[in-house]
Amino acid sequence: MEKEKHYIGWGQLLLLLFMCRVFTLMTFVPFARDGEGLTLRLTAAALSTAVQAVLLIPVVMLKKSSTEVILSKNKSCGVIAAALYLLFFLVVTANSLVHFQSFLSARFFPYADSLVWIGVMLIVCVYCACLGTEALGRSAVLLFWIFVISLAAMAISSAKEAESANLYFEHLAADGLFSAVLDDLSRSGEICAAVFLAGRVRPQEQNRPDGKSGCGLRCGLYGLLASKLVLAETVMLLVAAVLGDFALLSDYPFLALGTFGGERFIQRADSLYLIVWTITAVLNVSLFLHIAAGLFGEVFPKMKFRTAVPALIVFALLPLATSSGKYFSQLQSVVCSGWAVILLAGIIPLIALIASKISRTGKEEKSKA
Repeated sequence: MEKEKHYIGWGQLLLLLFMCRVFTLMTFVPFARDGEGLTLRLTAAALSTAVQAVLLIPVVMLKKSSTEVILSKNKSCGVIAAALYLLFFLVVTANSLVHFQSFLSARFFPYADSLVWIGVMLIVCVYCACLGTEALGRSAVLLFWIFVISLAAMAISSAKEAESANLYFEHLAADGLFSAVLDDLSRSGEICAAVFLAGRVRPQEQNRPDGKSGCGLRCGLYGLLASKLVLAETVMLLVAAVLGDFALLSDYPFLALGTFGGERFIQRADSLYLIVWTITAVLNVSLFLHIAAGLFGEVFPKMKFRTAVPALIVFALLPLATSSGKYFSQLQSVVCSGWAVILLAGIIPLIALIASKISRTGKEEKSKA
């Protein structure tokens, strides 16, 4: 993406993408929907993780940016692939900002001018995105520990309100399971980011005495999947045990965990949560802007202001998202659907891997001849 590669460790990759997943907890009701009980959501999360594990196999084997590989083999196909990824990340970024704006307006700043502070936030995110992959990876490590403290505060403050009677496990029916898995996949856009960050992961222990390659990218991605699953299952169980049927009425049930108990672990804990969500939103948006800039750089190597251009496009999308929410929601449901994640995180990297293997085989045959 950058002219000069900046490598990150597999642990930094894991935490960077993990914090992107944490961001969805801010606005998503884990299981409280009509016809979707606790058993269905827990099962869907596990099956979605299994699907993602299969999708990421080509990414792990390729160890490069898929669009960069396809562009080197076929310019036209590479441009089409880059355009698909670019559309995805621009819509995801705009959607993240809209949801974060709704969150802040509902809970903290109901009378603030949303476009003004979103514009300021985008400027900050552009600066952070320009710092590169390495800086974002280091920031994710620090943010992870802040999130752990916040999560612990939530769990402790609401532990007294947990009731085992609220953990009702209904009979699992096949109806709705497939759509629930696709729904979970649609919120897993971070694995699409892994398609680009794969080439930025530092190789580990390449010269081991036993001759085997080190952990590296494989540990980062599959560690991410395991961590996401543990987080999702834990949050769903915690929300169900503490909130029960109240989760259906709460706009932000995960945040409600920290304020539901009779005694707070931290006075005015909302301030802590606001800090965590704001920094997480900045990291999330900065990463996607950084990737969008990298896509522009792969297609147009001499392009200037690569990070500012996608930020301006996203800012232009915001009035459409706020004034015509219905149409933007339809666009988002198509561009960021579970099927789109399957295409971008699995199918296109598989095509890039096959093209790479064919090219390598052809070169070996020519060298032998």
